[in-house]
Formats: sequence, C-alpha cells, structure tokens
Amino acid sequence: MVNKKVLISLVLLLFVTVSSVQAQGRGFYNRNSWKKQRIEWSFGGGVSNFLGDLGGRDLVGSDFLWDLELSKTKMTAHAYMQYYLGRSFAMRTSLSWAKVAGDDALTQEIFRYNRNLNFVSNIFEASLMFELQFKKERIGNIYNLKSGAGKRLGLKSFAMGFYGVFGVGGFYYNPWGMRSSGQLVELRPLHTEGQGLPGGPEQYSNFSVCIPVGLGVRRSINREWGFKVELTHRWTFTDYIDEASTYYYDPAELMTNYGGVSAEMANPTNQTLSSWVHSTSPGQQRGDPSDKDGYMFLTVTFYKRAGGKNGSFNGYRHKVRRVKASF
Repeated sequence: MVNKKVLISLVLLLFVTVSSVQAQGRGFYNRNSWKKQRIEWSFGGGVSNFLGDLGGRDLVGSDFLWDLELSKTKMTAHAYMQYYLGRSFAMRTSLSWAKVAGDDALTQEIFRYNRNLNFVSNIFEASLMFELQFKKERIGNIYNLKSGAGKRLGLKSFAMGFYGVFGVGGFYYNPWGMRSSGQLVELRPLHTEGQGLPGGPEQYSNFSVCIPVGLGVRRSINREWGFKVELTHRWTFTDYIDEASTYYYDPAELMTNYGGVSAEMANPTNQTLSSWVHSTSPGQQRGDPSDKDGYMFLTVTFYKRAGGKNGSFNGYRHKVRRVKASF
C-alpha cells in the first residue's frame, strides 16, 4: 500500500506545479505586470467622412450619421504613442491627416441641390486622447503556448478587447472649391460670405478645436503586436470647414472688393428651383451657423508594445541561478 505521507506529498507537488504554470500563463493579467509594458507605438489608416452643411442625404434638417454622404468618403492616416496610466486606462498623443469633402450636386434635396456648393479640404490634427478599456484582450501566456496542454490549463490568447476613447485636439483646415470650368480655387481668400465687409461675418481662422469621441475593438497578434478597429467622431468649434455657414452676400459688393471668382463661388446656383433668384438672393440662408461642422474616422491601427524581444515581457525573463561547480 502506498504510504499516506508519500501520497500527500505527491498531491501537494502536483498542486504547486499546476499553480506555478497557471501563474505563468496569466502574463499581462498579473496585478502589476502591465507596468512592464506601459507604452504602445501605433500607426494605421482608414476612411474619413464629413458632416456639415454641404451635400448629405436627400432630406432637410438631418444631423450627424443621418446626413452621411458615403460617396464622399476619403482617406485618413495617423500615428500615436499611448502610455498606460493604469491597467485599463491609457493616455495617447496622436497626429492625424485626413481629407474631407462635400458636394451639393450629390443630393436630391431641392434647396441644397439648387445651392450647388462644393468643397474639399485636408485636415491636419494633433490630439490628446484617453483610452478606457471596458474589457481587455488576452495576449497569451508568457511562453505563447499553443499546445493542447496550454489550452487545458486555461492559457487562452487572442480574445477581443473593447474600449472607448475621448479627448481634445486642435486641427488645421483650408477649404478649396471647384469652379464650373473645373478649376480648383482656395475659398478662404475669396470671402464668399462677405467676411470683413459691412454686415458680413468676421474672417474665420484656419485653426480650430475638436472633441474626439469613439469606440474600438482590440485584438492581440502576439505578446508584442496587435491591432485595433476604431470608429471616432470629431465635434468641432467651427462651421467653416466647408466654407458655408451664414447668409448670401451682395454679389456686386463681392465682385467690387474681391473679384469675379468670389462672386461666382459665393453663389454657383444651378437654377433648378423656379424661385432660385429669391432663394439665393442677399440675406437668404446659405448655411446653418447654429450647427457646427464635424468629421469622422474609421481606422485600422497596428500597435507594438514597447520593450521585449522574442515574446519576452519587456525584456523580462525568468532568471536561472547559475551555481559554479566546485570539487
């Protein structure tokens, strides 16, 4: 019969061994292990879209996603550094480029279509954002085991993570418009709404502030690399990304002060409404100053956790004590 002390010793040894392997498998989920990889370097790109006065759906008064014109989807790219302030909370500094556009000719809403304005603009953005992870993705055990034994021990990897982002940013924009001749012209110097003239608005700045808010999904590839899919919207504090905000100005005054191209781009109506002369006459609504412009990004981003090689944890490895043999 097996000695009871030996049996108890074997059971304890098995328990300690399994517990040790499970502890190793927890990896990034150890209470303080996140501190060893606080930094993520990220780069990616995707698509951008504009939400403002120009273009949009075939409706009047639609806002936000209900006024999205998918045919004017453009490109965006960005890079950022993310620093973990806590296990599930991080701060990121980001640089982004995007192109946005709008065109009244793409909508069947009669007043917008008759107005016939268009624009395109590059956007250069710098932002400070925070990432709050509702559910962290798993990134595997310390040895990145893929065997059946690893699975039996609960060493799961590649599970999805979910998070939200919010922050503040500043951006530069500069709208251009296309004339009926096909020539692109810079719109801000044309003062199309009478900026700087009696009764007209003040000239707007090329710089403004935005508030980014969004949601994302994270998935790890290995212990160092992973990717995110993220949808973010930017609320802004300007209504001139598309060069349309207030009212039509007297075309004769625009021509006298800023030239014929100014008068043309201020009111390029295609005259489809029977009352088009009245609808685009001086003092009539050209844009909606009460509703600021916005833009949104849908991106795929690849990230790399700082430090560590060959799957190690920030360069950390279990150190094996070396004992010099003596005889």
